[in-house]
Amino acid sequence: MKELLKSLDRLNKIYEQFDLLNFRAHKALPLTFDKENSKELLRQNKRLYFSYSYLNKEKSRLTNSILSQTVNLKDPLFKQKKMLHPELIDKALKLKNIDESHDKDTLNIPNRNRKINKLKQLIAMIQDEDIGLCQGYLSQMNVLIYQNKMHIFEERSEKYKPQELLHDIDFRTKIMQFDYDRYLFEDFTPESFLEYLIFQKIQRHPTYIRSYDAKELIPEADACGFSGIAYEVEIDGVRECYVTFKGTEADMDYTQSSRSKRLEKFLLEGFKDWNYNVNAILVGNDTENRQMLVARDFINYLQSNIQDKCALYGLGHSLGGHFVQTLQLTNDCFQAGYTLNSAPINLKQVQLIDPELFDDTTWNKLFDLTSDKTGAYIPIKEINQLLPREYPEIVNESFEQDLTQVFYEIPYTIWLGHKLEYNLSNWKYPFQNHLADYLTNGEIHSYQHFFEQLFAFLQDSATGPQLMRNTLSFMRARVKILREDIDKPETAEFFYDYSNYLYESGIFLDQPQEITEDLTQDTPTMWRSSRREWPFLKSLNMDMLELSVYFHVIHGVKYFLSRKPNKIN
Repeated sequence: MKELLKSLDRLNKIYEQFDLLNFRAHKALPLTFDKENSKELLRQNKRLYFSYSYLNKEKSRLTNSILSQTVNLKDPLFKQKKMLHPELIDKALKLKNIDESHDKDTLNIPNRNRKINKLKQLIAMIQDEDIGLCQGYLSQMNVLIYQNKMHIFEERSEKYKPQELLHDIDFRTKIMQFDYDRYLFEDFTPESFLEYLIFQKIQRHPTYIRSYDAKELIPEADACGFSGIAYEVEIDGVRECYVTFKGTEADMDYTQSSRSKRLEKFLLEGFKDWNYNVNAILVGNDTENRQMLVARDFINYLQSNIQDKCALYGLGHSLGGHFVQTLQLTNDCFQAGYTLNSAPINLKQVQLIDPELFDDTTWNKLFDLTSDKTGAYIPIKEINQLLPREYPEIVNESFEQDLTQVFYEIPYTIWLGHKLEYNLSNWKYPFQNHLADYLTNGEIHSYQHFFEQLFAFLQDSATGPQLMRNTLSFMRARVKILREDIDKPETAEFFYDYSNYLYESGIFLDQPQEITEDLTQDTPTMWRSSRREWPFLKSLNMDMLELSVYFHVIHGVKYFLSRKPNKIN
């Protein structure tokens, strides 16, 4: 059994190296955006492909070894628990099937623009390894062995110290990622996953674990799209509760056999989160605050049901980080908290849900200080002095050029506690998150108003197809208005400023030209007409869009955290 555990650990390390290689390949992708930089790809491609070739061979060797070790495993426990051995074999066979199906797949990438396509092909090959799924099966095998053969896992002698897990970066990222990956553990309870993860990180056995799922405890949670899990644990007499809040990413439920139903659930789940993002965080109106109200109910439930003297910690990625920060400001509920690529607090929303938090004078001062983010100086110290206290226990970690950081450029938004921004040295990544360098305060307000109108238009969408049709209808109507008004100087300026911002961010490869005359409207479709009238639209850079999402999700941003951060306070 111990030899099998060693093999499982080695194969897991190989998949971790695949994950790191995926990050390195994405890191090189911006070099493809212009011809001069792409020359650097020749040597990088060779090194990356060499690493992939080695890892792929080791993965296949270890996968075969694990299957053989599992099949040949003899243990008296199998006589008592007759399903344990077949379950282990089943997981090992699934790893083997993924390995074989990957080897058979051929990914056809065009030969044109060879250096760039070689890199894209490498990324596609790594993604086809199903890293998350394979690591899920490896974790399941480890959990099965840990649950049934705990005595072979050696404990350290040193007792657990408070917040030891909280300060472990890998533990934080894995426990936040779990809410996204729950479909990988459908045969296991969250408690069994966490029990093994805790031992893996600190080599001490927890004496108590209980999970609390907001969707099971708060009836409104599922309806509004809120997702959060709390884990109450006790280790060596230390009681802690980790509350994790999920971000905006919708999950594709592969347990659902119907492809259309999977897509339907995916679209509607994503819409609920973005409806909240736009109305609560981007705009700060009273249209959609249900997720925050459910989050407060969830915290109140936990505080009433967890053990006495149990420390409460908040963890959140993206939208989840917004919940950690806002709950700490309104409820002061966490002894400590970490956020990752977090969305901000919107003071307008806070006033709606907790108007008594500040007196009228303080509210007005806060709104005056945050109403215009386009100046050269943002009065962070003045803002913090108006808050109830300093909140040093909350740490917000983010990739410096993460797309979510655009929200902090919106009026009436703030962060709570410390903000640590990470980046890579001597690295070219075009995405710009400082809107003030490109847009006026009026243009930023129009940006907010556009999305507010869009989600108001989508409110009655009850199905995925309706959501798609209504989105297209709204876009057609807005483009028609834009084309009719483009000869007006203020409209042309707005359009150019937004387009230029997207160009500078790498979303378009060609720079837009200023519009100075009326545009014809006689071509058959909105997209074809727009591409003809505004040729730069043909240069839409899907690679940049994919890249900005990759560096936002946990799998992409976690590799920045080993760098020295820039502290913003």
